[in-house]
Amino acid sequence: MENIRNNKNVSVRTRNLVTSALLASIICLVTGYILHIPTVNGGYVHIGDAIIYLSAAVLPLPYAIACSAVGAGLADLTTGAFIWVIPTMIIKPILVLFFSSKSDKIITVRNVIAAFLAGIVGITLYMVAEGLLFGNMKAAFALTAVGLIQPIGSFISFIILGIVLDKVNFKKFYNA
Repeated sequence: MENIRNNKNVSVRTRNLVTSALLASIICLVTGYILHIPTVNGGYVHIGDAIIYLSAAVLPLPYAIACSAVGAGLADLTTGAFIWVIPTMIIKPILVLFFSSKSDKIITVRNVIAAFLAGIVGITLYMVAEGLLFGNMKAAFALTAVGLIQPIGSFISFIILGIVLDKVNFKKFYNA
């Protein structure tokens, strides 16, 4: 038992795993139930991506990938948007690839640019998925205009959350 307490790698892995599970549940709740606005295609607009961006700025990449796929996928599953579960579990992990968790701060130039790029990539990939699922790329492109609310809202929410967490030195506390 003493050996486990002194082994920093075990505690870091455990902390990252527990944080990933917590963030996955928050992603699910924020995506599926908080400011959840249904759309005509069986999907919905939300600000859950802000928590996905936050997870990517705090956790190492493999953990951020897992919690984004699980959290967003569970949101689709529990809200009845069954057709979107698989595309979501593919698309959301792609969004975290732009971010870095290596800084002592959440809001860095790279992560602000990453949030912007993730919004563009996310909307593009969902447009392609919608075109493939429903066989009408023209309609998918038209519905994308409504979907612009989501990346803009998630971007703003991520910046606000990141600034607040940076003010309280969250990453220094988390990595201590």
